[in-house]
Amino acid sequence: MPLVIVSQVKRGQLYTKGRFPRKRTQESESLPKRARCPHCDRLFNRDILDSHIAKCRSRSRMGKSHSVQRRTVIVDGNNVAYHISPTGRPNAKNLILAYRSLKSTGFRPIFVVSSALSHRIENPASLREFMLSAEVVESPRGSADDLKIIQLAKEYDADIVSNDRFLDWIERYPWISSRLKKYRMTPSGLILV
Repeated sequence: MPLVIVSQVKRGQLYTKGRFPRKRTQESESLPKRARCPHCDRLFNRDILDSHIAKCRSRSRMGKSHSVQRRTVIVDGNNVAYHISPTGRPNAKNLILAYRSLKSTGFRPIFVVSSALSHRIENPASLREFMLSAEVVESPRGSADDLKIIQLAKEYDADIVSNDRFLDWIERYPWISSRLKKYRMTPSGLILV
């Protein structure tokens, strides 16, 4: 009768193919992801990034000169409004946070929103107030807001801030991939990644 070896893998151990089980360590489970500070472009762990951004932002306001050249960015307003929405409805708070953080870092943000956004948003009064205070372009009813974003980016020679990949438009406008800037939202605002 052949000898059969049975091994037990205890709870809390990882089994990798071809290796013996090893103990899980706290470090291997929760390696912090890193992101860049929009002010100084340095990499930080996400757990300390928000506090660094607050310090860096206050330093940049103090040393700001009047000859700062503003860079125009076209922001996909629908994409930002829907970003991490717990209810599945767009949120005007995201647009306001994105506007403030982009403005404070020296950008000139132009938001493009669809005409249907005002009917779906959680707080329509905040959206109307936002549209009066910021540069907002509403895409015409029945047209794609992505096309309006692309046209404005071409007109202003600007980058596009969106987590959308514009796959439907890449063949027609191959320059999009080089100008696309991804972002993430934090309690302190929008951070370009």
